Amino acid sequence: MDIKTIKEEFADYAQRMSVIRTLSSPNINKFDDADTYSERLKCNFQKIGELAAINREMLDKELYPLLESEGCLDEEAALEMEKLADLLLNVAGDDEDFENLDLPIAALIADRLLRESGQDSDITKKIKRMDEQLIVCYSMMNMTERITTNPHISEAYRNKGIAIGKQFHEMLDKEIFLTIPDMESRDIVLTDSRFMTSFYERFAGNEEANQNNLDILDMMMNIASDMFYHEAVPDFDWDYFTFRNLEYYLQCTDINNARGFNSEQLKKIDKRADELEKLCEVASDAFKDIIGYGFVPVNALRCHYLAGRLGREEYRDRLVELYESRDKLDFNTEGTYYNVLLPLEIICILGQEHMSSKELMLLKRIYLNLSAYAFRIPNNGALSFMLEYFSQVIERFTEIPSGVGFEDFVLQCLAAFHPPTYVHSRMVGQISERLAYHILRLRPELFTGFPGCKTREDVIEKKDEIISYTYHAALCHDFGKISIIDTIFVYGRKLSDSEFNIIKTHPMTGYELLKKHESTKRYADVALGHHKWHDDSKGYPYDFKTAESHYKTVIDIVLCADCMDAATDTVGRSYNRGKTLKDFMEELKEGSGNRYAPWLYELFENKEVFEDVEYLLNYGRSITYRETYNLLKGVQDKG
Repeated sequence: MDIKTIKEEFADYAQRMSVIRTLSSPNINKFDDADTYSERLKCNFQKIGELAAINREMLDKELYPLLESEGCLDEEAALEMEKLADLLLNVAGDDEDFENLDLPIAALIADRLLRESGQDSDITKKIKRMDEQLIVCYSMMNMTERITTNPHISEAYRNKGIAIGKQFHEMLDKEIFLTIPDMESRDIVLTDSRFMTSFYERFAGNEEANQNNLDILDMMMNIASDMFYHEAVPDFDWDYFTFRNLEYYLQCTDINNARGFNSEQLKKIDKRADELEKLCEVASDAFKDIIGYGFVPVNALRCHYLAGRLGREEYRDRLVELYESRDKLDFNTEGTYYNVLLPLEIICILGQEHMSSKELMLLKRIYLNLSAYAFRIPNNGALSFMLEYFSQVIERFTEIPSGVGFEDFVLQCLAAFHPPTYVHSRMVGQISERLAYHILRLRPELFTGFPGCKTREDVIEKKDEIISYTYHAALCHDFGKISIIDTIFVYGRKLSDSEFNIIKTHPMTGYELLKKHESTKRYADVALGHHKWHDDSKGYPYDFKTAESHYKTVIDIVLCADCMDAATDTVGRSYNRGKTLKDFMEELKEGSGNRYAPWLYELFENKEVFEDVEYLLNYGRSITYRETYNLLKGVQDKG
């Protein structure tokens, strides 16, 4: 294909991905009623299907062959690939932009171009491609770092980012630095030599990494005062460079020193906090428009507390004072800091064994405010940025018996960040509840083995408890998806193998989250096993044997309900034509005994069961979408 066509195809792909992202999450305030909203979603996903088919063809015919090619790329083709990566990264600017349009594809391009530059003597080109790869690696590390059950995924991006950063450090050698021919490339080397320390922020409890992080920041401070570099890059903004470098020191102690810097290091960082506060005081006009400037007081307070200069209660009270003064409707970066990251710091300081009534009430209010803030986010453009902090809140959640429960809080987050997954959870809960009801009516012995149920009579006696358990376990089955919603959001093409591997982590993540809390730990096995086949021959996680669980029958029910809802939903989960329940019955029959429990097909042969579930899939789903619309619209209308 000629270069003109490649250029057009790549630009069109980026444009389609932008349209798809908008279509997948229409602004709820533009619709007057739930039925119109649901109908628009259905039409949008049909359009997404058409656009995705075009995308798949372009990727298979044009981009993937270039990515997989051996030898040197055509220079013009490489340039167009570089432009496409830039378009797909598309870091959010105004309210209509997204953080990125297709980060994984941008990562593949950046990796190929960096390999290409290794065979090129053009240092300027190499620096540009290293810069892009560094940005991609950081974004991918952030996205995958939330997958706490498989840290190796993010570790690969972190290690690659650090390796690239070290190459930039080598270029700071004064003799090498002067061989870099243009000022823009020298700017990139200086900036990325500092920025690469961001890759250390995902280390926890690693003393060597913590010290390396501080050593690099010290080196950057020395460079900032070295006149050689000032003369070599005369127009470089050294004040901004110094501000950011000092800010990086303070951010080392994020989330109540989660990384575990020792007391000596904390005192050193605290001195840098004093330097930054003084710099901001002297040159406030120069820095006041910089993103992060307004959060310096919070970062400095944390450093003072960790260094022993503030007591716990004084630190808590000053954080709360800053929190109360926040703008509740500020959704820009700094607004997110004050509405999500600041309360996360408060949650950490409250996370002691004993809390006073005052602190419990504060914690309850914080959780209510967090869910309200999530609901009011004007668009999904900053989704990854929001998830970075919300996943930490969920990871550190403390249940309050008289307040907010873990189940309700995560369901609210799902509704706010990805309504289709919330509706799916509700639907799977309702379908599972009805299936449990009918099994108890027709074949109660299938629940023998459920905790406290050794006999058929025990099952009948505990039928209400079993139905309630099944419903709530099904509601929670996809809680592990909360940390990977931005991967689920990929509607415009097929998932890559690496993305599917990310998706496959959600049962284990859900299991780990649920088992932390007294109110939900009983549901953990169902979350873990809902993608395992009835006979354990396939599915994931591979090493979980559902037959060994007391909740085996419930797992089989939720597996069926999960697949059934996904297959029959024509509104907000799939852009393929939804199956009817009769269609799904054929799948159920074909998989009977291996994928699905054999008694499930027999159950659906009962006319009453079939009609009951069919009603849920049709009218029940419409009602669930209407209730979700009213939930989201009600919060938006309150402002």
